[in-house]
Amino acid sequence: MYLVTGAAGFFGIHAVKLLVEAGQDVVALGTSGFPPGTRAYFGTEGEKHVTFETCDISDREAVHAIYSKHSIERVIHAAVMTVLGEDEVGRERRMTEVNALGTLHLLEGAREHHVKRFVYVSSSGIYDSYGQGVSPVPESVSIVPGSNGMYRICKIYSEMVCQNFQQNGDLQIAIGRIGSPYGPWERPTRTRKGMSLIYQLVNLAVRGEEAVVYGRELTRDWTHMRDIARGCTLLASSEPKALHHSIYNVTGGIVASIGRVLEALSTLCPDFHYRFVDDANEANIHAFIPWARGPLDISRLQHDCDFSPEYTIDAGLEDYVNWARLQQTQTEQ
Repeated sequence: MYLVTGAAGFFGIHAVKLLVEAGQDVVALGTSGFPPGTRAYFGTEGEKHVTFETCDISDREAVHAIYSKHSIERVIHAAVMTVLGEDEVGRERRMTEVNALGTLHLLEGAREHHVKRFVYVSSSGIYDSYGQGVSPVPESVSIVPGSNGMYRICKIYSEMVCQNFQQNGDLQIAIGRIGSPYGPWERPTRTRKGMSLIYQLVNLAVRGEEAVVYGRELTRDWTHMRDIARGCTLLASSEPKALHHSIYNVTGGIVASIGRVLEALSTLCPDFHYRFVDDANEANIHAFIPWARGPLDISRLQHDCDFSPEYTIDAGLEDYVNWARLQQTQTEQ
């Protein structure tokens, strides 16, 4: 049985879906239930294989009660408060309780109940600006804790604690550093405020509104969230000897420019138009990231898990646009 934390979130829904497709039983952990339409997305097998449990991972006793209630063999820990920049102010303690101590509580429970594999879903944000948007970023890069926000600090802490548990022989750990996700089920929630650039663009595109874009040079390894979730579920399901590292980059491994994304969206949505501007004040889309990291090197994941992405940027955007249109139709009805 798998435990997926943050199961009702952007990553979690895709991970649960993949595990259900593989016939696995899943304990889906979250502070609130799945959004409308998710049960249909999981299909009839979801009713048989998914058990939702409400739990705040900052509550140590509640976390341990989940382990005691279910026979958990593998954990995919994705629960997190994604609050960035100025929105962090005043929330530092709560972010630490959830993003850092929550990880510790889950690790303690996993050790006590002899979990076979613990996958921590980390972030490529810990690389900061390494690679300057161009040079590939390997997992071997030295991470400088520094500051750069509570979100990054808590990710670095959680990675270090995970590795400490592994070094002490307590658990088999795999850390997946994910980057630049987009796709179905991204939405604003209490714990996720900042939406991705592609989320913003797809919403404009399906409404037939113009994107006025500041930033012409941006390139990213944008990756459909299903591919990211698949990479992490592969890490969770792999046999012990298959994994030769504790840290893995998880993206599609292909770089695309902002212009390439806009071109694809204009083909998928004929009523959508875009233009670039040189004044940030005129824009409704800001694609200029001064601290952009380089593309992630995914050779470890490819070698150890035989990973290859399911979606190209064109196929991924088409899937996302079709889903967004369906959501818009259902909202209007």
